[in-house]
Parts: sequence; C-alpha cells; structure tokens
Amino acid sequence: MKQLFLEAGKVRNTHALRGEVKFECYLDGERPLKGIRRLYLSPKGDKFFEIRSVRVQGDVLLVQFDGIDTVEQAVPLKGKTLYASREELDPDGKLVFFADLIGLPLVEEGTDTVYGTIRQVSSRGGGELFTVLLPDGREMYFPVVKEWIVAMDAEKGVFVHAPVGIFD
Repeated sequence: MKQLFLEAGKVRNTHALRGEVKFECYLDGERPLKGIRRLYLSPKGDKFFEIRSVRVQGDVLLVQFDGIDTVEQAVPLKGKTLYASREELDPDGKLVFFADLIGLPLVEEGTDTVYGTIRQVSSRGGGELFTVLLPDGREMYFPVVKEWIVAMDAEKGVFVHAPVGIFD
C-alpha cells in the first residue's frame, strides 16, 4: 500500500527571532514545497503546521508556519522530520516516489534478470543510492544514475541497464 504521507525534509535549526526554521528539503523540482499547504509531524498525518511562507537561503529553505511567531516556539521543531501529503505532492496520482519502490525488484531491462530487492533509498551527498538485498543475502548499493535507470514502476520494480561488473 502506498504511503499517504511522505518525508518532505528535516528542520535543521531555527532562523532569526520570528519563528522561521531552516528546512532541508528532500523534494526535488524547481520550487520545493510548491502547492503544499501543510507539513505533518508524523507519517500518519497526525499533527500538522500550515505553511505561511517559504524562501530559499543557500542550500535550505526558510519556512514560516502559522502560529509559530517566535524563536522559542520554533525550537521544539529542531531535528524533526516533516511529512507532506501524497495528495498535495501528486494530485493526479501519476508520480512514482522512492518510498513506493521499497520491497520491489531491481531488474535488468531486456533480460529480466532480477538482481535483488530494493530495501532502502538513501542520499549520500553525491546522489541517491538504492540499498539492494541480493539473492545470496548480501546487501549492495546501486547508484540512482539517470543513464542506468530505464524505468521505475511502483508495481513491477525498477528496470536498469547495470554497468558490467557492478553485481560481481
């Protein structure tokens, strides 16, 4: 089942005195948080914060939430991961998110060789990596490189053209 709330990012710190937070956004695109009105404190969508404003500062977003108007009110958000509603992120239901790929096979396009199962997606500075559980029980990282990924299907798996020797 698809997750209804997906990780949007993490609050790194507070900013200035009026309650803004420095937000490390995990979403891509030209305008992160575009179209998103709320961020949630849990992947269950329990408590949420209405977004008042968003602006870019270096590698973070400065986010102001309704009802958080002082640095003291913003401090409890430090270090918290915040979630966005799938419905707001993808109103048409056409996007495939990394979270949708967990548990699916990593498959060589053309030969249908299954290399393993995707266990996790992580970001390691230079880009994203799939952690793949191989049939022999070992784990390996497979870089999410545009030239190697043929298709990502939320029901069938991730189809790739793996470089020669990567699974040896």
